Amino acid sequence: MMKKYTFLLPFALLSFLAFGQAPSGYYDGTDGLTGEALKKQLHRISSGHKVWAYSDFRDTILPDLDEDPDNPDNIILFYKNASIPKANFASNNEPDYWNREHTWPKSHGFPDLSDTAYTDVHNLRPSDATVNTSKSNKDFNDVENIAANAEGEAPDTYTNADFWDPRDEIKGDVARILFYMDMRYESEALDLELVDHKSFSGDPELGVLFTLLRWHAQDPVDAAEIARHEKAYGYQNNRNPFVDHPEWVGEIWGTASEPFVSLDQSNFSQNFGTVPFGQSLVQQYTVNAYNLEGDLTVTVEAPFYVSSDNSTFSGSSTFTHADGVVSENFTVYLKFEPQQSDGGTYEGMVTHASAGLTSVELNVQGKEGEVTVTTIAKARQQELGSMAYVTGVVIDAGNNSGNSRVIFDGTAGIVVRSFDAGNESANLVQGDSIVVSGGLSDYAGVLQIEQSPITITLVAQGAMLPEPQEVTIAEVGEQYESELVVIRDAAFKDAGGTFAGGGSAGNFEIKDATGTMVFRIGSSEHPLVGTRIPNGLFDITGFVGEFAGDYQISVRDLEDMVLVDEEEEERPPVISIAEARTMVEGSVVTVKGIVIGGENNNRDNRVVFDGTAGLVVRSLDLGNASSVLVMGDSVMITGGIFDYNGLFEIEESPVYIDILNSGNALPEPQEITLSAVGEEYESELISLRNVSFVETGEFAVGNYTLTGDDAEVVFRVGTIDHPLVGTSIPQVSVDLIGYVGQSNEDYQVFVRVAEDLTFLEEVLGVKDARPSLNLVYPNPVSGLLHLHLPEGIDYPVNLSLFDLQGKKVKTAQVTEGTLSVEELQSGMYLLTLDKEGRIFYNRIIIE
Repeated sequence: MMKKYTFLLPFALLSFLAFGQAPSGYYDGTDGLTGEALKKQLHRISSGHKVWAYSDFRDTILPDLDEDPDNPDNIILFYKNASIPKANFASNNEPDYWNREHTWPKSHGFPDLSDTAYTDVHNLRPSDATVNTSKSNKDFNDVENIAANAEGEAPDTYTNADFWDPRDEIKGDVARILFYMDMRYESEALDLELVDHKSFSGDPELGVLFTLLRWHAQDPVDAAEIARHEKAYGYQNNRNPFVDHPEWVGEIWGTASEPFVSLDQSNFSQNFGTVPFGQSLVQQYTVNAYNLEGDLTVTVEAPFYVSSDNSTFSGSSTFTHADGVVSENFTVYLKFEPQQSDGGTYEGMVTHASAGLTSVELNVQGKEGEVTVTTIAKARQQELGSMAYVTGVVIDAGNNSGNSRVIFDGTAGIVVRSFDAGNESANLVQGDSIVVSGGLSDYAGVLQIEQSPITITLVAQGAMLPEPQEVTIAEVGEQYESELVVIRDAAFKDAGGTFAGGGSAGNFEIKDATGTMVFRIGSSEHPLVGTRIPNGLFDITGFVGEFAGDYQISVRDLEDMVLVDEEEEERPPVISIAEARTMVEGSVVTVKGIVIGGENNNRDNRVVFDGTAGLVVRSLDLGNASSVLVMGDSVMITGGIFDYNGLFEIEESPVYIDILNSGNALPEPQEITLSAVGEEYESELISLRNVSFVETGEFAVGNYTLTGDDAEVVFRVGTIDHPLVGTSIPQVSVDLIGYVGQSNEDYQVFVRVAEDLTFLEEVLGVKDARPSLNLVYPNPVSGLLHLHLPEGIDYPVNLSLFDLQGKKVKTAQVTEGTLSVEELQSGMYLLTLDKEGRIFYNRIIIE
């Protein structure tokens, strides 16, 4: 059990800390104040504090403030509650070392070291480096305390994709830190705000407010928090008023035990912009309500109107409270509809009232007037925060961001990013022609239409895309931001690696004759992700982005990268696969062969055979991907030998694949016994007779057990797309054709198609039955079965159909080439053809 660290203080000191901690006169001017007035006075008192260098928190301040009282050489970690040596500072996120953690994440409003908030002593805590990474920039909120959500290193800490839920002993500490940050940093330069919803990185907001109010009440100020606060005051010369006066939290934000309402304006703007007479604009926001004692009434004056259903609008709307429900959410629709053409500016106050609730007010405004659509080039010259009205064509495919889209109108480009209900930019696809209006914002240097209210009108789809502008890397700059360009003869710095997407993992470097720049993959869903970074020179087409002064190019799909010079290394002479299998790992070889399988069992692995032996080829290299190969392709392959858990592969990059021709006949399988399955037949076609499955039920992706002739071998279904998935596992002996694989010490058998698995003679009651894969055409069969007789066989013939459990379901003597199977249920069957004792069989699918 992890030790819980606490501070033990003498009673006299406790009394002083609890009642006399703030110097006399420190909080002058706060008497009688509540709400925003109190918050502003506390802001004035707290401002102008001493600012320390960030390195001081590593070298002196945090080692002092968070020193282990039982071991002065150690520091206590905030979330992990562990004591480790002060000397174990993580300069590069070493496991179990500590670093400086911003409780209010710096990416939520103050990313620069020069920002005063960056080095605020009340916000910085020592954290385990990997726990800090896990916390990232998430909001604080309750997370279900189940094993799947456990953080892993920090005890009693839970997290998911959005939220961070620390151990109970520090929940109140966290809340009071965040209340301080909201109060302290409230100016035009930096205005941090606690919100009652999930926030977004880059925004100066953090959630979740009502949860923090509960944490503040559940985990009140204790002696350890007071002691640390006193020492922090000694360094920074300002105090956290919510440690000294916890009651002030309720005076400013409210309490968790009384009626409380918070407005979620994530995709709502208080400024409706310009709306012409005869038209209207509707926006919506969410009211998060807690502990209500009655219905909620929302009122507003014309020309603003409110609705609960986005249908009937008036000056007042009532939202029904459900008795006994603590937490409720109401969607409020607000419409601005000018009543005359006067060019006037209108203001209104939206009031939210309920029994026992101090009314919550929302100021809104709008202007009547005609809207003029401008070019994007002109919009790019407007001030941030102003409304832009533009038209353009979507020039990106949405592969680099789930929500942002780039549009271009012939004069310039701009990013559109909207979450406004009914106007979500995520719904736009490449080639959409749109008219869009919304507020301008800057995200790390990229200009975007992102501020509500945003309206998007689809004019047409499938519009012609502009031709990319040819530029060199040295020429890429602001004038090309959000425009399509093509960079000629560019090469990748990290050729041979693997493309990834999203975050810092999605940044790669390309170069041409004039310089270098970032090649950006913005999403893990991008089609390049998982493929090898190619060698050679490419013409790269994409749109230009920017992040904090660094320009980037993002391609939309694989077709945006055109190989112009492969820079292919000299390839070694062709040798047999049998000879290649004798060479050491890492050797570069060239072989030829026929693709005999793989696609239904692995997205990228293909099995190639040349008559002497077989091997697996696996290549993610752009332009040389093995995933394009199909059975019957004749190929020449060059690449490095790699042993993957015992499986012999050509995989090490660079891999070169030449398809010589396609549609070739496959080699005949070698009939062997189950006990013979092993290295000798790895990556070769085999035929097994009279084998059985141990398992019952239906096939899914995974391993099964084949038995026969006193031996057992793994039968593997490799992908969800394999035709066997969802079909019944035969409960009788079968014949099969497949190829041999290996995973560590276990050899495996894979079948390629459903027809590779056929019933045995004991099901048929004969001993000389032979498979005939072309007995029926087409296959699958729909209603009427068409026969293709084997050579030397003529009509009449006797046909029998068996289901997968070996039950005979139909017999018939056929005198011509068809047989009706309409009465049979869809599924897999075995068809046998008997001509005077000569028996052939074929697996068929009836639709």
